[in-house]
Amino acid sequence: MTMKTEVPALIWTNMKKIVFSLAVLAAIITACTVKNNPVIPEDNPAPGEETIVPEEPAAEGIPFVATVSASREDPETRSIAESGSDLAVNWAENEEIALIYTAGGTPVNTTARVSSVDSGTGAATITASLDASVTDNTPVTLIFPASVADGTTGNILSTALSAQDGALSNNRDIRKGSGTIRVSGTATLQDGATLVAQYAICKFEIKDIDGSNNLSVSSFKVKDASGNVITTITPSPASSTLYVSLPASSSLTWFEAVASGKSYVAKATAGLSAGVFYTPTLKMATIGNVIGANFKFYKDKNAAVSAGTTAAAIIAYVGDDTAETGFKNGLAISMKNTSGATVQWSTSSTAVNPNTYSTAALAIAAKESGSSLSSGRGTDSYPAFKAALANDISLESGISATAPSGTSGWFLASMFQWNNILKGLGGASTDISGVVNNDFKIDKYYTIIQASWNDDSYVIPHQIGRTGSYLDKFWTSSERSADYAWDYYAQNGTVVDNYKTNYMSVRAALAF
Repeated sequence: MTMKTEVPALIWTNMKKIVFSLAVLAAIITACTVKNNPVIPEDNPAPGEETIVPEEPAAEGIPFVATVSASREDPETRSIAESGSDLAVNWAENEEIALIYTAGGTPVNTTARVSSVDSGTGAATITASLDASVTDNTPVTLIFPASVADGTTGNILSTALSAQDGALSNNRDIRKGSGTIRVSGTATLQDGATLVAQYAICKFEIKDIDGSNNLSVSSFKVKDASGNVITTITPSPASSTLYVSLPASSSLTWFEAVASGKSYVAKATAGLSAGVFYTPTLKMATIGNVIGANFKFYKDKNAAVSAGTTAAAIIAYVGDDTAETGFKNGLAISMKNTSGATVQWSTSSTAVNPNTYSTAALAIAAKESGSSLSSGRGTDSYPAFKAALANDISLESGISATAPSGTSGWFLASMFQWNNILKGLGGASTDISGVVNNDFKIDKYYTIIQASWNDDSYVIPHQIGRTGSYLDKFWTSSERSADYAWDYYAQNGTVVDNYKTNYMSVRAALAF
């Protein structure tokens, strides 16, 4: 099993398969008697007299003996212990397996229970009662544990992973198998059946981006390449070691975590096989870390350079609200303004966005996509948009600031996006509209960028952040009218509207 690592999201180590002692289930199905009718009095019996109506013959379950095994790469996490980098597993009494089949034309879900376990061999005996109407050569689906079976569909519940809390004892081992019931002679499973693990189990050691500190995580999300949440873990108490069951996958996987109230993100192209135990170290980036031109996360500019790339953007927001279709993990901004002192939003009053916002608060709440507007306005008539798309700066000598593959590409951020960017960089919990809030002032914004870039010429062109003479105003893609657009005023940490023909600064953004 191989794992293609997307540095620095995951470092997969000790990818050993689980040691599993083959558990043979000798399924001895007991018969039971069902009483269909109680004593029923005759209609209008004579006083003091009752007529006893005989019971109908009881329907009997079919005696059933079968052999079922579990695949060797399959952990039994109901009774599980870690042994070095492997998992030792055993069956436990009272565990249940769902047997799903059709009897008399009706789907049936019968629960089989582990009644005993041989301490020497690990073999288990399960008991159940099959429906009396089952016939020869009836297909049967077996699902372990029975609680995750989706009724009689033969499928596993979509919520099967929701009970995880990051502890080994609460991890979900889910297995599925199929077989054929034979009822002629002694009822059995013809040729037996093998239950195959449906998920991998990962033991995540969670650290910061350079691996120097453990992160004590209180919330942990795993998402697919499209940003859909696969599972959410909320360990209590918070922990830097999490056991998580995940579907088999070979595609891009995203991870989001909250540690000490701070949001983190990581990604990996993970090769996960069901039934295998992995022990990866997960290195997570946060606001103030950088995205390299190779779309990998680094602590700062120097770490990116040491890895042979350049820092393209600083992570400014981690979360789902990017307003960019297909990019649900966060927002980042360029390290430097686009070239030239300042630019205009537009040179005319045409092609107005049909969704104009009379107040800054409306513009912030609109969740307008800066990227979608930029794509239609990257022309000479709209220099702010054009500058953002091109992001025509040179981060390093001879290196263009091309947007990293895997991101949305550079765009002029909307007021909604600027709000999330500045809340992230400032650590604020409130919106920026109409308030003078130190968290939104350029001084704090500058300090975070400076820590990641270590070069005044990149983070403070035009004396951004200097006390005294000049502080930038940054264009957004949000409009007030045919003549006005909204911008972020760095000196006061507020939003103001300006003539589109005025000259303001542009700092390109991207979503990832």
